[in-house]
Amino acid sequence: MPVCMIDPRYCFGDNADFAPLSGSGRIGVVRRKDDCPDLRDCLDDPERWLSRAEIVKDSRSTKAGIVRFSDGKQVFIKRFNNRSFSYTLRYMFRQARPFREWTSAWAMEKAGIPTPRPMAAFARYRCSIPGNAYLIRASVMDVVPTLEFFERLKKSPDLAKSYLDTTAAMFAKMHDAGILHGDAKCSNIYIEDCGRGRYSYGVWDLLSCKVYGRPLPARLRHKELSHFAWSYAEISKRSEGEAVEESRIREELIKRCKACSRG
Repeated sequence: MPVCMIDPRYCFGDNADFAPLSGSGRIGVVRRKDDCPDLRDCLDDPERWLSRAEIVKDSRSTKAGIVRFSDGKQVFIKRFNNRSFSYTLRYMFRQARPFREWTSAWAMEKAGIPTPRPMAAFARYRCSIPGNAYLIRASVMDVVPTLEFFERLKKSPDLAKSYLDTTAAMFAKMHDAGILHGDAKCSNIYIEDCGRGRYSYGVWDLLSCKVYGRPLPARLRHKELSHFAWSYAEISKRSEGEAVEESRIREELIKRCKACSRG
């Protein structure tokens, strides 16, 4: 059974895949194969890079945008804001949020589940008090907005079937590997337009992920699939055409996942 057994310490160690960051009031890690002068410059001054980014999210908790390195590579930068005194207290004793995403992405990769590749992550500290933290990862090209994709689904039964088949197979693989996404909604399954009516799918927004190191029990699998089915039904109400029934999507997902699962 393909259980994902990873050592979280490896993700932050000095080894063939990763190099630790330290000094200048920060701790973090860089993926060796992505290390380059532009990435190091971004790590030294992420706010300068964010100031010229195409901003895709700017909220009280996070700010994120896409920039382009000199080699043409598009990179996604996400800042996790230190919002309040209670936040400071909480993260004095917890792993910084980009480090949680970093470890989860490594688990996804080892399990063979598509997810944007993290390139670097770090958190600022002053006298052990946490400040802002950052995640830098590869950007996914040609992403189709979820609502727009659902409008396409309703016009193509074959595409709707392919979408459910593919997402069910991803969830089955994830759950067999002992990984719970934790926020399984349609917007967290990204859709990349490959042209000529072809699409590829992957998983992102891994902040709520948990890696158990053993196949998930049916209870957790069904809970995650039920949440995804709820999201599917809710989004279908907002797109053109007839809404779909949540119960039907849930039953189809559970059936497809069982067929794909090795557990």
